[in-house]
Amino acid sequence: MAAPPSIARRAGSFRDDARGVAAIEFALVLPLLVALYFGLTELVRAVDTGRKVTLYARAIADLSGRATNGSPTTGDMAAILGASDAIMRPYPTASLQVAIHAMGVETISGNLYGGVCSSYPQNARPVLTINGTNGLPATPATFNYDGARYVLAEVSLPYAPVIGSNLYRWIFGPRGLVFSRQISWAQRLDKGEVVMPGGSKCPTY
Repeated sequence: MAAPPSIARRAGSFRDDARGVAAIEFALVLPLLVALYFGLTELVRAVDTGRKVTLYARAIADLSGRATNGSPTTGDMAAILGASDAIMRPYPTASLQVAIHAMGVETISGNLYGGVCSSYPQNARPVLTINGTNGLPATPATFNYDGARYVLAEVSLPYAPVIGSNLYRWIFGPRGLVFSRQISWAQRLDKGEVVMPGGSKCPTY
């Protein structure tokens, strides 16, 4: 039995009507566009945070290496960290972990050894921890000579994503993404060496 002409016309019109196609396509593509937008925004934010952590570590290493008379007080070091906090803006610094070490290199029995002489905060690393052990970087080539003195800044900051925190922990582990920097910097004193609060000068052999 043939369909009535009116029904056939309506079925043909429905088949040829494309007015809703754009809306359907947009509804399918929109989630992808939103995910792409927020993903790129988060990526840019993470890259910028990592860059600022590097600049922050360089700043505190530089300022510590030229500390007044080479014997900064606890107040001096707090002022250095406080002044450098501006570099991290607008990112939060509540989780920022910082350690600054006065480092020395000496020849012992014909071999060069570098290690920690004093730290801020005090005992952040045990005195005489040897370079290349317990997470300390090897002595930089610039300071690899007898009697060298330099400053090592260690900075660590867990990244706090705006979105996708569970995804970050899934990718990077329980702590999520953590930016860590170890920056070595020359001491800039006319004489003597930098000694962190409560510490002593590097031993000589």
